[in-house]
Amino acid sequence: MKEYPTKFGFSVSHTTRAPREKEIDGVHYHFTERSKIEEEISEGKFLEFAHVHGNVYGTSIEAVESVTDEGKRCILDIDVQGARSVRASSLEAIFIFVCPPSFEELEKRLRARGTETEEQIQKRLRNARAELDQSNSPGLFDHLLVNDDLEACYENLKKLLSLDDDHEDSNDSFIKDGKETACYSILSKTNSEFLLQSETNEAEKGTTNLLSLHLSSLSGGAPGRTRGLKISSVN
Repeated sequence: MKEYPTKFGFSVSHTTRAPREKEIDGVHYHFTERSKIEEEISEGKFLEFAHVHGNVYGTSIEAVESVTDEGKRCILDIDVQGARSVRASSLEAIFIFVCPPSFEELEKRLRARGTETEEQIQKRLRNARAELDQSNSPGLFDHLLVNDDLEACYENLKKLLSLDDDHEDSNDSFIKDGKETACYSILSKTNSEFLLQSETNEAEKGTTNLLSLHLSSLSGGAPGRTRGLKISSVN
């Protein structure tokens, strides 16, 4: 996200576990009480949730909306249980499973953190083995990335997301396939329609490019926030 700050945003998950050293509430996780998160789950406020290592983790719809409202693609850092829930939802997503080069390397990395007791480590290892076994479940994950070398893994991730030749651009308009893509400003708006005008040089050439953005068929909620959006050109 540091390399592509305007393209991606990270959804901050909720958890009932206690914060580790240097973890900040609202930044690394929303740390919450079990009774509160269970109540909000029953009210349909969560896109996905899972019981992991004796704690509850989940992604709220509000957390996703806060990212999508900024015009960014939302990144969810979730486990296999969460992936199954999101796969079953209406959210359009790319599912990528990141795994260690070996189970032995995973245990080595986990112990090197020094943040869990032996009992907690054994519980995490049991859960990790179960998740690794599910990584090849048909129709669940689109891609599998092996995190052997971090830099190489990151480069492979960018290729999967078609970002290897992409760069952030501070300009409102951009070049794609040798053609300039227009940026639009709002000319007028009502409760059900936005009229957009092109800000490219077309106006200087004596032409005006207008688009009508129809909002009447939009569905609510983060996963479908922009679904049903209809766009048409205006003479």
